Amino acid sequence: MRVPAANSSVRAEPGEMPENGRSRRKRVPKTCDCCGSHGKPHMPGHQQVSKKRSRRKKELLSQEEEVAAEEEVVSSTVADSVVTLEVDTASEMDEAPSPKEKAELSQIEGGSKSIIVVNGLENSAHVHSSDTKELSTSVTPNDLMKKPPDSSLIGVEPDPMETEQPGLSAGVNRASWDHHYCKPLSEENRSCLAEEMGQPRPTLPPAEFTTEGIIECIHEFLEQFYGKYGSFTPLSDSDVLHHLNKTFQADLNDRMKLITKEVAKYRAGLACAPMHFVQVTYNKHTLTLDDLSTLDDQNWVNDQVINMYGELIMEATNHKVHFFNSFFYRQFVGKGYEGVRRWTKKVDLFSKTLILIPLHLEIHWSLITVDISKQSINFYDSQGILFKFAVDNILKYILAEAKEKKQAIFQKGWEIVVNRTIPQQKNDNDCGVFVLEYCKCLAFMKPLLFTQEDMPQVRKRIYRELCDCRLSDCLNQDKAT
Repeated sequence: MRVPAANSSVRAEPGEMPENGRSRRKRVPKTCDCCGSHGKPHMPGHQQVSKKRSRRKKELLSQEEEVAAEEEVVSSTVADSVVTLEVDTASEMDEAPSPKEKAELSQIEGGSKSIIVVNGLENSAHVHSSDTKELSTSVTPNDLMKKPPDSSLIGVEPDPMETEQPGLSAGVNRASWDHHYCKPLSEENRSCLAEEMGQPRPTLPPAEFTTEGIIECIHEFLEQFYGKYGSFTPLSDSDVLHHLNKTFQADLNDRMKLITKEVAKYRAGLACAPMHFVQVTYNKHTLTLDDLSTLDDQNWVNDQVINMYGELIMEATNHKVHFFNSFFYRQFVGKGYEGVRRWTKKVDLFSKTLILIPLHLEIHWSLITVDISKQSINFYDSQGILFKFAVDNILKYILAEAKEKKQAIFQKGWEIVVNRTIPQQKNDNDCGVFVLEYCKCLAFMKPLLFTQEDMPQVRKRIYRELCDCRLSDCLNQDKAT
């Protein structure tokens, strides 16, 4: 146990331990390393250092001194030839900051910072935005590969474990690797550069197509087609060929065997997975996949297809043509005029140019048209059969309707015309398709030039028109009746 001295102000003799255990020797601060002993004068620019420096700090200090001296030499020789700064007043240019002052200078408000790359190093020159006129820098790739900068300038200590492969990038600063001079131009940048220089954009050569690429394109088209129409009924090989020619921008007529083979394989694979949920709705009409399938091959077309197609004809002609539902004739024959009087409650038949009335007599389809301007009733049948009683019934209806609507001019003067020189069917299955083609051609005043050989394509076209809810090749008709 220590006993305090009677007088704590008494200093201990040199070499003796005072009572509190601390030495009373006076510590004299050491000067900087480059100045030697206390008696020697300090070097210019150096001040006394109150703390000791370790060996590591001495090395860093010597490196900073070497870099500072090198920067002064480089900046004096390169400033005139490499970097040009034009400002209104030369006195407004700040002194190039040291690497340690970069973070502080980047936070200065009211100025714009310009990065000058010299030998792979970044120097910051701050110029006020209102006084700057022009700033132009030019650095060549050779300047970037001269001498690598010291890692102390970046503020990151080099990792002794990190090794790099010797090469072109070994002498380039890591920060310079992202410089636009060191990066190869991409195709987009190359095109933009050519356009800026007034040169045409370089066009890439078309991709060379292979058999595998063609097959993949066929499958993609078939998948989209099947999802849209629910079946391959409206599909033809020419549709696939047209899609391939448009995709590859080439004529692939010599690949028709491949196209036919792939389409057949794809259809066989989906034969066991029909899309029964597919429905087409237009106004008050709804078609299911079963209704649409009546257009496949040589099936008999049902009433739903006939009636919805007639609705599309009326829409395409701006209702200048009126299409009666396929159930109209049955209702009139069964209940007389009173049974169908309300069918024209909101329709003025005598303001129309043409009236289309499909007839479904047991297992056969025929067509009766009423030309209002000529006051003629025309009969069309694809088998050359004349149902005179049906024509007489329609004449009775027209006279009753004219009387009901008080149209005295249409209560007499009607004539009946039977058209014999019209396209005829050569089987017992296409009568409904012939009736639909009659209706479309007559509504748009087209000549009846189709034949039995055209029926497969006509079926496919009608299928698409029903799914698309619009008629094709009729949008630009100027002479629709």
